[in-house]
Amino acid sequence: MFNMSNENIENYQCPECESKTIRFKFKVNNKNKNDAYTDVTEEIQCAKCFMDIPSNIFVIDKNTNIEDNKKIWKSYYKPVHLDNAAKCSKCDLYYWEIEKELVNKSIISSDIFYQAFDTKGGGGKMICRLCDPNAFINNK
Repeated sequence: MFNMSNENIENYQCPECESKTIRFKFKVNNKNKNDAYTDVTEEIQCAKCFMDIPSNIFVIDKNTNIEDNKKIWKSYYKPVHLDNAAKCSKCDLYYWEIEKELVNKSIISSDIFYQAFDTKGGGGKMICRLCDPNAFINNK
């Protein structure tokens, strides 16, 4: 009979909200080589707060604990995350807040933003699906 050792099982705990449930894990390729995320190759999206957290501080094992991971997240990674996170220019919500609200409304989609440009050459403003749901209706 095959017996799997507990040492091989990953335990998860979000350093933002302490949830032990993940939505998914994904690989990342960070282009900015001068910030906290330089060596991050994988992130985990929390199923409760919807934050994308570097996997090295989401996985709990014999060498880590949630209190240390929370300190690392709040002092090292989170400030950079907040500076770089996509945000709606109308409602001022971050992408994880929008994703959470969409799931609460039973709307599952990877398209949560569109970019609007003005005719005077102004930059693109991000508009979310919550603020302009009609822009995301497929008119085929």
